[in-house]
Amino acid sequence: VSISRTARTYPTYLLFKPGMIVTAILLIQYWVANNRLFKKINDEIKNKSFLIFGIGSAIFLIIHSIFLGINFEIDLYKFFRRFVLLAFIIFEITAQAMLINNLIKIKHQIVEMINKKILIFKISVVSILIITGVLSLPILTSSGYVHFKHALEWNYFLGVIIFYLFTFLFWRKRY
Repeated sequence: VSISRTARTYPTYLLFKPGMIVTAILLIQYWVANNRLFKKINDEIKNKSFLIFGIGSAIFLIIHSIFLGINFEIDLYKFFRRFVLLAFIIFEITAQAMLINNLIKIKHQIVEMINKKILIFKISVVSILIITGVLSLPILTSSGYVHFKHALEWNYFLGVIIFYLFTFLFWRKRY
C-alpha cells in the first residue's frame, strides 16, 4: 500500500495531515538554521540555493498535505497531486545535495565540531537516493509494477528521513 493510502482513512488522517504540516514547518526552520550557520562559519559562501530548494520542498509538502485525501476524478487534479509530490522529492533531494556540497566546502573549518563518518553517510544516502530515483524513472512512469512502486516509496522516504537523523549525529556534542 502507498504511504498516502494509509493516511487517507479515518482516524489516521487526523494525525497524519497536521503532522505533515508541522513537519514541513520544522523543515523550513531546519533550512533557515543551516543558512544562518553557514553565514556564521564562512560568510564567503553565498550559495543560498539549498535554502531556496529546502524551503520549496517544505512548501510542496504542505500543499501535498492539504490536498491529501481530497479526491476529484479530474485528470488535471491527479496530475497536480503527482506534480506536487514529485516537486517535493526533487526539491528535497536537491537541497540535501547542495547542503552536503556546502558542508564539504567548509569541512576544514568545522572539522573539530563534526563526525566525519556521518558526513560520509550523508553523502552516501543522498547519492543512493539520486541514483535510485533516476534508475527508477522508467518503472515509475509505467502503469504496472504497483507493488514495486509502493515498496520503493516507503524505502525512498525512509532514506530522506535518515538524512535528518544523520544531521542529529553529525554535530559533536561539546562538554
